[in-house]
This record gives sequence, C-alpha cells and structure tokens, in this order.
Amino acid sequence: MFRFRVFIISLFSATALISQTKLKPGFDGQEFLDVLHLEWAHQDSGSKYAPKTLPLNYKRMYRSQEYGLKNKFDFWLRNDSVGVICLRYTVGGVSWLENFYSGMIKAEGSLQLNDTTKFNYKFSNDTNALVHHGWAIGTCYLAPFVTQTINEYYKKGVKEFIIVGHSQGAALSFLMRSYLQYAPADLVPKDITYKVYCSAAPKPGNLFYAYDFDFITRNGWAYRIVNANDWVPETPFSVQTIEDLHPTNPFTKRKEIMRRRVKNPLIRAYVNHAVNDMQDAAQKTNRKYKKYLTKRMGKFIKKSLKEYQDPIVQESNFYMPAGIPIILQPDSSYNQKFRYDGENVFLHHMFEPYIYLTELYYLKK
Repeated sequence: MFRFRVFIISLFSATALISQTKLKPGFDGQEFLDVLHLEWAHQDSGSKYAPKTLPLNYKRMYRSQEYGLKNKFDFWLRNDSVGVICLRYTVGGVSWLENFYSGMIKAEGSLQLNDTTKFNYKFSNDTNALVHHGWAIGTCYLAPFVTQTINEYYKKGVKEFIIVGHSQGAALSFLMRSYLQYAPADLVPKDITYKVYCSAAPKPGNLFYAYDFDFITRNGWAYRIVNANDWVPETPFSVQTIEDLHPTNPFTKRKEIMRRRVKNPLIRAYVNHAVNDMQDAAQKTNRKYKKYLTKRMGKFIKKSLKEYQDPIVQESNFYMPAGIPIILQPDSSYNQKFRYDGENVFLHHMFEPYIYLTELYYLKK
C-alpha cells in the first residue's frame, strides 16, 4: 500500500512538472508569428511600417537603450510567464556597418570594447569555430543587459525564454543563444529552457560554429525561417579553402597521401598543381574580403567605437547557415502580391512576406 501511494505521489509530481513547461520543442507557426510581431514592434509607434496589431497575451516589460553599433533589445512577458527576448534588426547608419564588418574571429576569446571594458565571450565549444566579427561586437555589448534581465525575471519564477530576431536580429539571436549556453553559472542560471526563432537570418559563422549551435539546440529548439525569395540568407559570402577543412579530411594531407598511393610522378604533379591553383584563387578572394570588409570597414567602425580594439581576424570566410531550416516557398499568389519591380531589393526580406507565407503554410488548413 505504501509503495502504491509513493507511486501515485510521484505520478502527480511528474504530471505537475510537465504541466509547468510552457515551451515545447518543434516549430509552432502561431508562436513564431506572435514573437515576430513583437520583433517588428521595435519600430517607433508612429512608423507606417509598424505592425497594426500585436498579440494580446504578451506585455512589454523592458526596452533597452542603444549599445555598441545601435544594438537594442525588448523584453516581453507572455501571460504564462514565458519571457521573450527580441533582438533588434538593422536600423541604418552604423547598424549597417556592423553587418559589413564581416571578418571572422575565434568563437571564444575577449573583445576590448573600450578602455575599461574587456568582455570575455564563448560562442562554441569547438576550437575550430569562427563567427562574424560585427555581430560578435553587437552580442557582447548586449549580453550583460540581456543576462541581467534574465536573472531579474528568473528570480520571479520565469525559467523559459524565447529568443527572436529578424535579419541582423536573427544573427544576434544565434550568438546570444550560444553565449547563454556557455556563460558561467554565476552569470546566468543553467536550468533555463531557451527556444530560438531566427527569421530572415544571414549566416552567423563557419561550419564548426553551425555544428555546435545545432548540437546545443538539438531536438527542435532553434529554427531558421527563410523566405526562398529573400537574398539576405545568402550572406555573408562564403569561401572555402583547405584550411577550413577538418584536420582529419584527407585533403589536408593530400601531398603525403599522393606520395604514398600515386606512383606516377606526372599525375602527382598535375593534381598538386590543380589543387594549389584553386587554393591560391580562394585565398586571394579571402585577402580581398579582408582588405575591404575588415581593414577599410574598421576605419568606419572606429569612428563610432573610438576605444574599441580589434582582435585577431582569421584568414577565413567559410560562412554557413545554422538552425533547423523552415523554408517558406513562394507560390503564384505570393508572387502576385509581392511583385518585384526591379527597385525594391528588400521586398522579400520584410516582415509582411514572412508573415504571409507562414500563415499560408502553417496556419491555414
């Protein structure tokens, strides 16, 4: 009888624990649309581009100041005590510079934000992981205020959070989720559930960063939502060289392998010449990217962040997407509604087409 009572009590306890979990893994079209509208609400209320309506079961609790390169976030609270961290998208001026400052830096290290602030960060557990320099700056400026907000509401019983961003906000959402994963326990509690929606997201880092991000958010906790007509997810440009390969890839030891297994010296010479020629072309492109998107762009960055000190920028541009893809494929009705006139290059990148396609495929029966 005693064992039966213990079983019943344990069953009720487990049921209560499950019922307290509001966030569920898996893509939820309505949940995404709700938080996408909250993200859109970063626009000033007087803007003609602001959403006409917002979901009623969310209340904005906090709007941050601008930090770094015009980075900002809102914090909303859902009626069931789920927190929503909305990381703002590109808004013009130096906010655009952050996007173009696309040299790659190590996914673990420190940034000297100003003369008195050295910020330690970790975005991946993989030593081969690299991330976008500009978005790392934005994330590091915002991270102390995001963690402060999480801790404040954690003490009030909020232990589940959605991180959402559109465009640049999506890029920051990748890195912010990674930062929270690896931040020390004395900075942010470790028994928190996060769910991530990255809308119209560019590529945040290299393949090894993407592997790590997809691993820490496995089983349905992070999504990359892409309108197939939107060109922004194609960026930044990606170049793969032999140095970007995993050390176990045989191409990294091709000369040694060729020497052992290919007896004909002419074939060896031809293959080595061809690979070297292709490698030189890729490395030349990387040097061009570094010239324009690191060295020259850095001069403009320093006008806004006068005390910022660059870390070592890597000789790589091997950008790859991250997150579980949710592809929104335009149909004929979409193409009629959102007709490209050859001028508005951001037509398919805006909130309205993403909302339209999400409703089409995930809400309408």
